[in-house]
Order: sequence, then C-alpha cells, then structure tokens
Amino acid sequence: MNKINVGIVGYGNLGKAAEQAVLANKNFNLVAIFSRRLVCSKFNTKVEPYNSFTDYVTKIDVMLLCGGSKSDLEIQTPEIAEYFDVINTFDTHKKIPTEFNKLNEIAKKSKHRIIMSCGWDPGIFSLIRAMFMALSNNNPITFWGKGISMGHSDAIRRISGVDDAVQFTVPNKEAIKRAKSGTLPEDMPRHFRECYVVCKPKDSARIENEIKNIPNYFKGQPTTVSFVDQNHLLKLKSKMLHRGEVISSFKTAGDSKCKLNFSVYMDSNPNFTACIMTTYINAIANLKENKVTGAFTNLDIPVSYLFPSKYKETLLKTLC
Repeated sequence: MNKINVGIVGYGNLGKAAEQAVLANKNFNLVAIFSRRLVCSKFNTKVEPYNSFTDYVTKIDVMLLCGGSKSDLEIQTPEIAEYFDVINTFDTHKKIPTEFNKLNEIAKKSKHRIIMSCGWDPGIFSLIRAMFMALSNNNPITFWGKGISMGHSDAIRRISGVDDAVQFTVPNKEAIKRAKSGTLPEDMPRHFRECYVVCKPKDSARIENEIKNIPNYFKGQPTTVSFVDQNHLLKLKSKMLHRGEVISSFKTAGDSKCKLNFSVYMDSNPNFTACIMTTYINAIANLKENKVTGAFTNLDIPVSYLFPSKYKETLLKTLC
C-alpha cells in the first residue's frame, strides 16, 4: 500500500501532537508543517510559511488543520479545501450546521473531501450521542472535565492584552449525579468555567468582561476569571489532562430501566485529539477510493472507513 502524504497546518499544542501521531504511523508520510510563525520541529520536519501550501498541491494528499476554531478554522478550511482533502477539529457546536453547509459546497466544487469537527467532542462523542439517542429517543447528557479546553483557552488568548491564558472546564458533580438518576433539572448548571489569565493589571477589568461575554464559549455560563503570573500559569498548563462522559437514562418499551454511559479519560487532550484526526485519514482515503466528495462529520463516516480498505474482511471476523 502506498503511503498517504500528510501536511499539518498550525504548530501549537495540537499541531505538535499531530506531528508525533503522523510520524508514528507507518502508513503515513509527513511532508511538511505550515505555520504563520517562525517555528522549528524537534523531529526535523520541514516547516513552511502558511501561504506556501499551494506549492504542495501534487505532494500532499491530506491536510490536518490544527488551528483554533474561533479565529483560524473558519478562514483556513475554505482556503485549503480548494486544493486538498482536509480534516479539522472545528468545535463551536452551535455553528457546525452553518459551517457544514458552507464547506460542503466548497468541497463539492473543488472535488475534495472535508471531515470537520473531528475531535473527541465534537467528534467521537457525537457518534456516541447519536447511538444513545437512537436507542432511547431522548437527548443524552454530556459532561466535560475537569480538564483544559484547548478551544476555550485559545479564545481567551485572542483577546487584546492577554499575554497567556488557560481555561479549565469543571463539571458540576451534583448535575452528574442527577443525570445518572434521570432527575437532572433543565436549569441546573452542568459546568463551571475557570479561566486563568496573564496580563497587565490595567487591562484586567476589561479582559474579564470580554471573556465573560464571548458568545458560544462563556456568555451565559458560570465563569470565574483569575489573574496570575506566568510561572503560575505554566504550572497550570504543565498537564493537559481531560475527561468527558455521555449519559443516558431511559425506559424501554417494556417499561424496564436502562442506563447508558460512555466515558473517556486522557492524560493529554492534544495527543488524544491528534490520535482521532490521524485515524480519520483512513476515512479520507476510503472516501477518495469510492469517488465520494463533499463535507462530512463523524456522523457521516462508516466506522469501517477508519481502517485501510484491505482490512474489511478481517473486521467482519474479529469485531462482528
């Protein structure tokens, strides 16, 4: 089997994790990293300026877009999808339908494939929620944390005057307990947002107000903002652990109780997200082999497409 040639756009925490994930897979060949910053790879991967990606049209099969949802992916995905198959981790849940329609039109026109929102949530948690909903006919309940949210942290760092920041998503333990018993009130807060920011003291009041009013991230959610020095923040950021849980409690047609639960714990949020992105490179290859174009989420991809096509018979024998 010919190796799949891969490019990475963005070299923050996720980009660095994606680099290691691609290099670790013998079926992939990492061609280059594209960055707006002057960066160097400790693995000696070639690093190119972002705008030079068009020079690689015949050299790269799939681009992994590792920027932030708030300011990067909505701009970069349409630009790059004109030339390449693309996987991104767009995670602004409320904007996914609109973004999907826009990208589907672009991908159909360019005859490429885009797998969007391909992380753990949205992503594989979307698959679990869909399965739970199909079985129960009820909306499952999702909890995240405690852990660092890469997207929310990036959104804070984009604010003028913020030198550095990190955000922890903290689940409401009482809400989890009530969800598992099927008695969670609609108005009970499910999460708390803990923000830690490094900035000049004169900017702190403005920055706190801006954070609490970022739509789709903090506005309307219980949010605290603490201002710390850089050393303290580095300690907070030293571990990128995270976790999440999807819960469904319902009754079957025979009036018997049923409880469904899916949970994930990860030592490194970026490493786990990169693992998911690189797994879906096989899905791009299978879509291409079947001459299918357009935009897709994890809900649209057959699970068998996560494996190289030659393993189909083996999957039927071992997993069914």
